[in-house]
Amino acid sequence: MIHAIQQTLYEGGLTLYALLVLAVAIYSTLFGVWRHLAAKRKTIFDSSMFGTAGSPSETHRAYAACELDEMAWVERRLPFLAILISTAPLLGLLGTVAGMLITFSGMASGNLAPIDTISTGISRALVTTQAGLVIAIPAAFLLALLKRRTVTTHLRMQQQLHAHLAGAQTLPLKTENLHLAN
Repeated sequence: MIHAIQQTLYEGGLTLYALLVLAVAIYSTLFGVWRHLAAKRKTIFDSSMFGTAGSPSETHRAYAACELDEMAWVERRLPFLAILISTAPLLGLLGTVAGMLITFSGMASGNLAPIDTISTGISRALVTTQAGLVIAIPAAFLLALLKRRTVTTHLRMQQQLHAHLAGAQTLPLKTENLHLAN
């Protein structure tokens, strides 16, 4: 197993090492943003986010603070993740071009064993293309899920804000009606 991994890394060349670094950057950033959003969702869904805010203006301030601090942190990282993810197939394409250059240089040389050079170039082209796609496709799906969770979290925050404001406005009316009845 380890020998097969070493062989694949050797066949992929420098481009495959760059793809591995990119994969670590993509998936560690995805994981970090996902954890941050999950923690924020837990606080939003488990308890009322605006439970301590008294007046409507305090409620709006609590909502704006949460939106600017927590949700903006997540939303700022989504375009960066999209750029990282779209870079993986491009790096794979760069490896393909490098592999084809090796292949054509082997074909152009009049050596006795050009088949070794040709097969090395084709192998590098295929390995790096596959690696770029294997990195980017699952990451793109995870990014789409993360964007969806961000939108639903934001909508849930808005629902809680409106429910809290509606409850704050209707509660005094009900108590006034009780006082008038007595």
